Amino acid sequence: MRRSSAVHHATVSIAVAAMLASGSRTLAEEPAAAPETARPRIGLVLGGGGAKGAAHIGVLRVLEELRIPINCVTGTSMGALVGGTFAAGMPPAEIEREVLGINWSKTVGSEGLRDRMPIRKKLQGLTYTNSLDLGIEGGTIQTPGGLLKTQDIEDVIRDLVSGARFTRDFNNLPIPFRAIATDMLAGEMVVLDRGDLSVAMRASMAVPGAFSPVVNGGRVLSDGGMMRNLPVDIARGLCADVVIAVSLASPPPRAEDLDSAIALAGRSLDVMIDANQKAQLATLTARDVSIVVPMGDIGSAAFERAPEAIPLGRTAALAQREALLRYAVPEAEYLAWQQRVQRGDGAAVRLADVRIVGLERVTPAYVQAEMRHVVPGATVTTAQIVADTGRVFALGDFEKVEYRFTGPKDARVLEIRAIEKAWGPDFLRFDLGLAANGDGMLQAILRVDHDRTWINSRGAAWHNALQLGTETLVQTDFYQPLDVRQRFFVQPVLRYQREIEDIYNDGERLARYTESEGYAGLDAGVSFGTRAQLRAGLRRGFIKADRDTGPAVFPEVDSQADSSAVLGLFYDTRNAVGLPTSGTLLNARYAHSGAWFGGEQDYDLAEGVVLKSVPFRGDALTLILGAGGELEGELPVTQEFQLGGIRTFPGLQRGEIRGDSYWFAGTSYNWKVADIQSLFGQALYTGLRLNAGRVGGRIDDINDGTLYGAAVSLGGLTPIGPFLLSLGWVDNNSFQLQFALGRPVAEGSMLDDVR
Repeated sequence: MRRSSAVHHATVSIAVAAMLASGSRTLAEEPAAAPETARPRIGLVLGGGGAKGAAHIGVLRVLEELRIPINCVTGTSMGALVGGTFAAGMPPAEIEREVLGINWSKTVGSEGLRDRMPIRKKLQGLTYTNSLDLGIEGGTIQTPGGLLKTQDIEDVIRDLVSGARFTRDFNNLPIPFRAIATDMLAGEMVVLDRGDLSVAMRASMAVPGAFSPVVNGGRVLSDGGMMRNLPVDIARGLCADVVIAVSLASPPPRAEDLDSAIALAGRSLDVMIDANQKAQLATLTARDVSIVVPMGDIGSAAFERAPEAIPLGRTAALAQREALLRYAVPEAEYLAWQQRVQRGDGAAVRLADVRIVGLERVTPAYVQAEMRHVVPGATVTTAQIVADTGRVFALGDFEKVEYRFTGPKDARVLEIRAIEKAWGPDFLRFDLGLAANGDGMLQAILRVDHDRTWINSRGAAWHNALQLGTETLVQTDFYQPLDVRQRFFVQPVLRYQREIEDIYNDGERLARYTESEGYAGLDAGVSFGTRAQLRAGLRRGFIKADRDTGPAVFPEVDSQADSSAVLGLFYDTRNAVGLPTSGTLLNARYAHSGAWFGGEQDYDLAEGVVLKSVPFRGDALTLILGAGGELEGELPVTQEFQLGGIRTFPGLQRGEIRGDSYWFAGTSYNWKVADIQSLFGQALYTGLRLNAGRVGGRIDDINDGTLYGAAVSLGGLTPIGPFLLSLGWVDNNSFQLQFALGRPVAEGSMLDDVR
C-alpha cells in the first residue's frame, strides 16, 4: 500500500522485532513433516479482539515458517480483517508490512480530515467541544449510527484485498473464507460467504456504537463477536478436519475497575463475547491446536499499539510449535501451495465508464467535480480511487463513499456510491465555552448551530446560530453557490450580537457596558480549494452601548446607524482549531463605513493576523503576528481593538487595554507531556509563551508603551474540548491565573481566531 504513515515511530520500534521474526526461521528450518498421504485439511480460525487482532499476523508468520498449508479460513472482527487479507492471497510478511504502515490516527481518528474539509466549514469553526453532527427528524434529535468515521477504515480494507476485488464467491478466493457478523434485526449470527469481500470484513468489525453497521440485503450487520467471536464450528463446516484456533486473552478486570455504569456496560459485552468463545474452545479435540495469545494491557481500541501485538502472536504460536509440526509438509509441497494461493496487488484498471449512484439530495455533478483521477477512459489504481473518494467524503455531506466494479473484464464500470448522512439534511451542533481568572471573574457561552443542507441543486445551505452568555448572538444566513463546484457564492445574513464588556483604567475595572450591534448584509465571494476564501460585502445596521455599572461620567451610546463595505481574506491549513500543532492561519479584513444608506459613522479600519505552527519532535512551536488600526475617521465603541486575556495576552484581564490601534507579536513552545487519546490527536502540553504588544489611542489615556509578557501553561485537546490553564506576567506588574475551556470567549481582536 502506498499511504503516508504518521506511525513511523511505531514502525521503527517494531523493526527490530520484525528482523528477529525473520531471523528466527532457523527454529523450524527442517520440521519433521507429516506424511503427505495422511495430511488432513486445516482450517484456520482467527478470533476477534479489535486492535489486539494484530497478533494474528505473528501467528501467520510462524505457520509460514513451519510450512503449514491452510485449506480454509474463518474470522471475526479483526480476525476477519487479517484472515480475509490472508485468504485473498497476501503473504504474511506483506500483511505485516501493510498493517505496520497504516496510519491509525488517520484511519480510525481524524488526522488530515480538516485539511480536506471545505473552506466554508472551516470558517464556521465547527464545534470546539465535540465532533458530533446531530440530525433532526420528526421533531426528535437523531444521532449517527457510529461515533467513529468508517471511510478510511473501508479504504484500507479495500486496498488490502484489492487483488480479490472481482471475486464474489468466497469459495473462489485463493483460500476459501468466511466472515462472521451479527444481524442486529434478527439477533442472529450471519456467515458471510459471498459479495464484496471488503464489505464482509467491515461488517464483521462494526462494533455497535463505535462504527456504523453495514446494511446488506435487508440486514443490519454489526460485529460478529457478539455471536461467534471464535468461529470454530464454521471452519469445520467449511473444510476443516483439523482446526488451528487463535484466541486473544486479556487479564480479567479488578473489582475496583468496575465502579461505574460505563465500566460495567463495557464489561457486559466482554462477558458475552468470552462466553461464546469459551463454548467454541470447548469443542476442540486432541487433533486441534489452540493458540491463546496473552495480550497484557493492550486494549481493543489501542490500534496504535498494533506493532506490539504482532510479536505476542508469534510467541504464543511458537509455544505450540510441537503441536503445529504435526501438520507441516515438505518444502517443495509447501512452495507449490504458496504459488497456488498467493496473489499480487490488484492491477490498474481501465474504466469504460464511471457512475455516481445512491444520491438523493446531492447532485452527481458536484460529486464528479471532486474526481481528479476517476474519469471514463482513465486507467486507475486503487490508491487513485481512494484519493478521489476521500475528497468526496471530506465534503461533509456523506456518511461514507463506497465503490465497486461492474461490467465485463474488457469494459469495467466503476460505480461510486456516495451514501448521504441518514440523520440529515437538518443538523444541530452544540458548543460550550468557559473562561475564568484568579479574581473570580467567570465568562461562559452556550451555543447551538443549525444547518439545513442541499436546499437546491446548487447546494444552498441555511445556517442559524443562537449563543447565550457573556456574548449573546442570533444569526441567520443563506449560502448560495453559483456554480457546480461551489467556488463562487453569495450569502445574505442577518446578525445581532450583544457583549458584556468591562472598562479598565490602568488595570482597575471602573465600569461595565453592554455593547450591541446588529446588521443585515450581503456578501459575495470565491473559495480557492479547501484552504482560502476571499469575500466582499455590504452591511447596514446599528451600534449601541449601555452602561450597566460605573460612574455617570462614563457616557452611553444611543443607537446609531452604521453602513459599511467590508473585504475579507481567510487562509487556513491548521490541523486543529483549539491547539494547532501544524499549519498556517491568515485572516485579514478591511472595512469602510460611510453615509450611504443613512449611515451615521465615518471610519476606515484594517486588521490582520497570521499564525504559523511547526511540529518538532512531538512538540509544537507557534509564531503569531497581529495588527489593526483606524485608517481614517473615528472608530465606534463596538469596533475598538482590545488586548488582554488568556488567548491574546495572558497576564492581562480580558479586554483590559482598549484603543483605536494595536500590534502584537508572540511565540509559544508546547511540550507534549502525555497522550490522552493519541488516535484522535488528544494530548496534554506544557507551554511557555512570550508576548509583546502595544495599543494606541487608549481610552484610558495611559501610555505604557510596548508591553512585554510571559506565561507558563498547561493545555491540550481533550474529549471535552481544548483547555488552557495559564499563569501570566506582564511588565506593568500585572499577574493573572487564567483558565479557558472549549469555545473561545472573545477578547476583542482577530487574535481570538488563533487559539
